[in-house]
This record gives sequence, structure tokens and C-alpha cells, in this order.
Amino acid sequence: MTLNTTTTTPRVILGTMTFGLEGTNPNNTIARVFGPEKVGPFLDSFRSHGHTEIDTARSYCWGDTEKLTHVSLYAKVLGQLTIGNFSISTKVWPAIPNAHGAENLSRVLRESLVDLNVPKVDIFYLHAPDYTTPFEVTAKAIDGLYREGLFERFGLSNYASWEVALIYKICEQNGYVLPTVYQGMYNPLARSVVPELLPCLKKLNISFYAYNPIGGGLLTGKYKFEDQIIEGGRYDPKTAFGQYFRERYWNKLNLEGVQILEKAAKANNLTLVEATLRWMKHHSGLEAKDGVIIGASSLVHLNENLKDLEKGPLPQEMLEAFDQAWEHVMAASKHYTRAA
Repeated sequence: MTLNTTTTTPRVILGTMTFGLEGTNPNNTIARVFGPEKVGPFLDSFRSHGHTEIDTARSYCWGDTEKLTHVSLYAKVLGQLTIGNFSISTKVWPAIPNAHGAENLSRVLRESLVDLNVPKVDIFYLHAPDYTTPFEVTAKAIDGLYREGLFERFGLSNYASWEVALIYKICEQNGYVLPTVYQGMYNPLARSVVPELLPCLKKLNISFYAYNPIGGGLLTGKYKFEDQIIEGGRYDPKTAFGQYFRERYWNKLNLEGVQILEKAAKANNLTLVEATLRWMKHHSGLEAKDGVIIGASSLVHLNENLKDLEKGPLPQEMLEAFDQAWEHVMAASKHYTRAA
């Protein structure tokens, strides 16, 4: 069921997973925008629409994205977090045992600050749960880094709602910095956050930032279940990112749901991407403190997406199609949690 239209809409954040340094990582297949001369116009366009938050991660492009963001922003930020009206957030992925222990968290965050050329970041996220390190140990380490002034807000991503509540309680009882932002998968074809996680976050006053708003590219309408997969593309099973996107989105029910939406969008003289982004902005239940993370593989697509996000609520016929599509794909929709 489509949630009520909100009177205040979520903010827009620029995701940087597709940014990379050309030639440095030949095994990386997610990067589509190479070099500071290409990324700079993305940032200029994003800012021209009144948006200032940039989201990155240590794991994106094996660290290249952070270095590239630093290069692209260098003349604008000059080593300061908000010069040029940008704020930058990053994440630590639990790639090794005890990744969320004090030593590794400190090392990874400091490396990120060097690559980004900033004294601190806005949000420092735990990218996914690290079950080799007790949450109590992680919470204490995070608090220490916060008290050093290395980040402004503590974020969680891909954790189950009960884990969020547990970590929050640990922090609250010990006087540690509280988690105030959660980043998770949410789009018209993936709504598992709605029944339990979103109410949990609201109770704890934690903002929700939605990633994959166009469903791993499925909601562009350019994929068909019977299509041959393009080598090196988003759904190439030979790549790590391809395996990830296939596991989350590639199934017949999802692609049939896309067809339902394509038909309704065409009848309402809308593109499927426009309809999807307007649904995320106005009908997803997200509020002003929440956010939608968008990315793009070309400047043209970014500009189109930003313009679509400035449009108003959808007609009732389109909303009914979104409900119909969700009912069709619900059984195949993946859970919002994710572990290393």
C-alpha cells in the first residue's frame, strides 16, 4: 500500500559509487564516471539544484571514490568540511575480522579523512554488521572517534531493526554518541523496511536515507528477464557487484512488476524513472529529516533525475500501479539487511 503523501519531503543526497579513477583498478566494474574532470560537473550540477550532501564509502571502487571526491572537491573545500556548501559522509565495511574494533575503525576513518582531504566527515557509518566484534566494543570505539572531533553524526547501514535498537540502548546507557542516521535499501520494489524498521527509527529519532531508489537500475525499464546480460554491466554474474545486484533484484517477479509500472507510466505520459523518483519523494512516507540517495552514470541522467525530484506528487492511477506492482513482487523482494 502506498503511504500517505508527506507535507515535507526528504532531502536529496548524491551517491558516489559510480565514481572512479580511470585505470587504477581494472577489476572494478561499477565505476562509470572517471576522473576529476568528469566528476566536477556532477558536483556543480548537484549543488546548482540546492543540494549539499555527498555520500561515499571506503569500499567504493577500492577506495578510489574517496580519493576522486577529494581531487574533485579540492579547489572548493580546501580541506574544510563545508566550504563550497558540501558535506561528506563515509562508511567502513567489515571486510576483515574485528573490522569494527577500535584499532581498525580508527585506521579506516583516518585514512578516509586523508583521502578526502577533510578534518572530519559529516556522517561516519558502520556499513554492515561485524559479528566478530561485540557491539559494546564498537560503540565505545565510535564514541572515542566522535570525541576526537572526526565526525559529526554516527550512522548505521544494513542492520536489522533489533540490532539498531540494541546499539542505541548500549550507547544511551553508556553516554556514548547515539546513532542518528540509518542508510538502507528502499524503493517501490523493495519495501521490507516499512513494517518494522521505519517505525523503530522514528521511535528512536533516527533519520532514514534510502539507497537504490530505482531498484538497482531495474526501474529504468531497460532490462528484460530474457535479455542477455552484458559483460561488465551492472548484472554481470562474473563480477562481485553483478552478483550483489542479481541476488537482490534479478528475478522474474520483479521484472514483471516493472512491466506493470511501465504501462501505467506510459499512460500518464511519464518516464518510469520520473515516476519512481516522484514516488520516493512524495509517497514513500519519508520526511524532511530523511533522504534519498541518487547516483547516475552520466551527467545527462543526473540532471534529469534532479529535475524529476523537483516535480510534485503523482496522479492516483500511477499510485495504484505502484501498489499493484508491490503486491506482485512482494514474495520475491529481498530483506533490507545485509552482512559481509
